[in-house]
Amino acid sequence: MILYHGSKNGIKGAIRPDAGRTACDFGKGFYMGDRPEQPKGLIAPYPHHIFYELECDFRGLKQKEFINNYDSQIDWALYIAYNRQIIDFSAYRKLQERYQAYNTCYDLITGLIADDKMTQALNRFYDGILCDKGLIEALQHVKLGKQYVLKTTESCSADHIRILNAASLSDQEKKRIIAENTSRITQMQGLLNQIQTKYRRAQNIKFFDEIIEEWNEL
Repeated sequence: MILYHGSKNGIKGAIRPDAGRTACDFGKGFYMGDRPEQPKGLIAPYPHHIFYELECDFRGLKQKEFINNYDSQIDWALYIAYNRQIIDFSAYRKLQERYQAYNTCYDLITGLIADDKMTQALNRFYDGILCDKGLIEALQHVKLGKQYVLKTTESCSADHIRILNAASLSDQEKKRIIAENTSRITQMQGLLNQIQTKYRRAQNIKFFDEIIEEWNEL
C-alpha cells in the first residue's frame, strides 16, 4: 500500500510514533493519508516542509478501523474529542477507559481525516450546534480519504513502512494548494449552515451532550 505523509520540517532520524503532538485526532502517532492532497495542504505554508511517499505493509499489526456507519462515525467523533481534550473525560469513566485502550492497545488506527474543513463540523457538533445526523451528513461531503496512524514502535519498523520518495512542493503547487484550501473552507461554512437549517426542527436527533452521556452507559 502507498500512503502519504507531510512534515513541516522533515523527518529527523527513524520514523517514530512519538515524534508528533499528543492532542491530535487519534492521539500521538505517525500520521499518513491515502490521498496526497491532505498532507500537501497541511505543509504547504511552511518553508522547510517535506512531502513523503511511503510503502506500507500492515500485515500482522493489531488494527482498529472506524468504518462508514452511524455507530462507528459517532465513536470516531468522540475519540477525536478525547484526544483533542475537548472536554474533561474523567467525568465519563467508561468512555475514558475505552479511548485510553484505543491509544494503547492498537498498532494502527484508521479512519476519516478530520482536516480544517471537517474540524468546522466537529466544532459545531461539540458546541451543541450541529446534531448527530447533521455531522454524519457533513462527513459525506468531505472526501479527503482516510488517515492511517501508526501508534507503536513495532508498526513504525522497517518491516511495515519505508520511504519511497521525499520532496518539497514547488512554489506554484504551494500557491495552488493554499488557494484551494481557502476555497474549500469557505464552501464548507456555507454547507454547514444549510445542514444546520435542515435539521433545526428534525425529529430523532441527538446532540453531543446527550450522546456522550448515552455512550458512557454502554
